[in-house]
Parts: sequence; C-alpha cells; structure tokens
Amino acid sequence: MAVENKKVITEKSLPEFAMILMKNMSFMVVLFIALLMCMSTYGIIGEGSAKDFLSQLPHIQGAPWKTPILAFLGLCTLMLMINIEKRNTRTVVYCCIAELLLAGWLTYIVNFSYTGLILLIFADYMRYIRTTKYTYFMLATAFIIYIIANSDILDGFLGLVPLSAYISYYNTYVRWLISGAISLCASLNSLLFIVYMIFIIHRQTIENRHMQNMNKQLNDLNKQLKAANIQLEENAEKIANMTKVEERNRLAREIHDTLGHVLTGVVTGIDACNELITVAPEVAQKQLENIANAARQGMTYVRRSVKALRPDVLETLPFAEALEKMISEMVLSTRVHINYENSADLGNLSNDEEDVIYRIIQESITNSMRHGRATEINISITNENGDIIIDISDNGIGCKKIKNGFGLSHMKERLDMLGGSLSVDGSQGFRVRAALPVRLK
Repeated sequence: MAVENKKVITEKSLPEFAMILMKNMSFMVVLFIALLMCMSTYGIIGEGSAKDFLSQLPHIQGAPWKTPILAFLGLCTLMLMINIEKRNTRTVVYCCIAELLLAGWLTYIVNFSYTGLILLIFADYMRYIRTTKYTYFMLATAFIIYIIANSDILDGFLGLVPLSAYISYYNTYVRWLISGAISLCASLNSLLFIVYMIFIIHRQTIENRHMQNMNKQLNDLNKQLKAANIQLEENAEKIANMTKVEERNRLAREIHDTLGHVLTGVVTGIDACNELITVAPEVAQKQLENIANAARQGMTYVRRSVKALRPDVLETLPFAEALEKMISEMVLSTRVHINYENSADLGNLSNDEEDVIYRIIQESITNSMRHGRATEINISITNENGDIIIDISDNGIGCKKIKNGFGLSHMKERLDMLGGSLSVDGSQGFRVRAALPVRLK
C-alpha cells in the first residue's frame, strides 16, 4: 500500500515540480535578457561607441529602460494567468490563446532570443485538456510560433537586434558566460518540457486505461443487471403465482373457519331442537331463533371472508369483547357449556395476532362439538414468559390417532408464520395448547 501511494504521489508531483521549474526559469531568463539589453545599451552609450552600435541597427528602437519594465509586467501577468485554475474546456482554450499571445509579445520584447515561454504555455494547456480536438490546434499553433521564433526570419523582417550584438559589449569571458548561461537555460527548459510531457502523456495513458477498465466493468455490470432484471421478472411471476395460491388457501381457511363454525352450531342446535320439540316447544322455538341469528351472522362472516377482510366482529369491537361475543353466541346457539377465563393483556396485539387467537378458539370449539361431541369446553388465555398461551380442552370422546385435517393444519400454519407453536392431545377428551410470542404494535 505504501509503495502504491508513493507511486501515485510521484506521478502527480513530478509534473507539477517540472512545471514550477519551467515557470521560474522562464521568468528569470526573460527578465535577465531584458535587463541585459537595457544595461548593454546604456553601457555602449556611456562609452561613446553608440554611433557604431546604432549604425548596425535597421531602425532606432525605443527607450532602453522600457524593455525590463514591460518584460517584468508582462511576465507577472503571464504567471498569474497560468496559475489561475481553469474549470472547463472553453475557459482553458481562451486562456491559453491569451497566454500564447502574451508569450509571443514577451518573446518579441527580448528580440526572440528566448522561446521557452511558448513551451510553457503548451505545458499549461496540457494540464487541463484531454480531448484531441483542441490539442491538435494548440500543438500546431505552438509549434509554428516556436519554429518561427527560433529562426532568423523575423530578425530582418521586424528589424530586431540579435542578442549577440548586445553581448558583444562585454569582454570575451563575460560573453562566454552569458551566452553559455542563456543556452543552458534554454536547453534545460526544453529538457524539462520533454520530461513534463512524458509524465503527462503517461498519466493520460493510465487514465485512459482506467477509463477503459471502468467502461468494461460498467458493461459487465449492465449485463449482470439485465440478467438480474430477467431473473427478477421470473421471480416476480413466480411470487405472483404463489401469492394467488396463498390467497386461495387463505380464503379457504376463512370460509372453513367461519362457515364450518356456523354450520356446526346450527347442526348441533337443530339436533337439540329435535329432542326438545315434543318436550318443551317454547324452549325449542327460542333455540330455533338463536340458530337463525347464528346462521345470519355466519352469512355475514362468509361475505366478509370472500372479500378477504378480517372477521366483522374484530373490525367493530375490541378484541377481548369480540372473543366474549363469539363464545356467548356459541353458547346460546348450541347449549354447550363453555368456561372462559382470560388473564392476559389482549389490548396491544397486532391484527395478525388477533386473527390467529380468534381462529384457534373458534376452530377448537367447532371441532369439540362436531367431532368430540363435547358438552363442556374449558378455554383459558394466560401470559407465560412473554408468550400468550391459549389452552382449550373438552370432555368429549377424544381421539387416539390424531390426523391433521384442514382446521388443525391451518392453525399450525398461522402460528408458524408468527413464530408460535401448537400441540394437541386426544387421550382424555381433546386438548389444544397454542403458544404465541407477543409483538407490540
């Protein structure tokens, strides 16, 4: 990790370091040449040999003191423009064109004796631009200006004094030092430019390679996403089919729980009426009225179940009252004695928990009367260790071999969905014990 970080820092810092050296070197060399031209001119005039010097010029130039001042101001402006951060391609192109014109003017001030500013501008351009459309234009422009500036074409055309004429004012040793220093700086500037361009091109190559890898990864991700979408569509279709099956099963459970419960009460009540019709007609008539009311209520339950709604009584009454109402109606319609005790808090249950408890009690009462022929049923609801315990037992004939029919199977399914458990025992009468973990609303 340390080696990779060091490599990243080197790739970013070396081009910037080369850029800083190029800026400082160009600033000092151009300013030095401008001062050299000014001092040489005044030195020649002071020695009285200005006539011979001026006779070599194509035309008389302006005041010598203006050259270093204009060069300094132009260099400061150029460095400020280079240091400004360019945020978009259009700004980069406009700024670099302005920088190129200013660099050309500065190169003209020093009589085209130093052309490193042209390379500096192109290096600044390459820091920002990645598209080849503008790069070719800037490269061609900078190359043309650089070639023309390094040739002697403009010297005679513009009437410029070569730098060697100003250096000739000094003795041989000083001339050698000045010429050597300027040539060394120009060569070093070109070398820095080459190094800078190598790093920039290398960095752009890595970025392009990285972009290609990113594009490849994006293409792979798109393919995976398409495959995932196809899989999701298939799964959605399967889930839709499963939902339909589950909904059919749920409606079947609801109809079984409601209609089966009501019909069991009606059948049991009618059997009782047959026995009472001759002995106590008034009691039998009252019993038939209760049976008719229970049947009407059962029809309402069936309609609501078909509409995939909760039992009507759970929608209109608090849960505890709904249980008591269901048990009392069963007692009235069947004359079966039901002992009901509740010591649990049933006020904070969720809808699915209420549905499960209601259906377990309803199904157990129905099974006790239909299959167990029970005359007494005991129901208790308690809290134990955070669970609601529903215990239902009867005095019926029981069942030695218990088979999970529709009712018991769906009781267990309802409890399993909520993390509950169900146990049954048919050795002495029939007993159902359900445990349901309580979740707050």
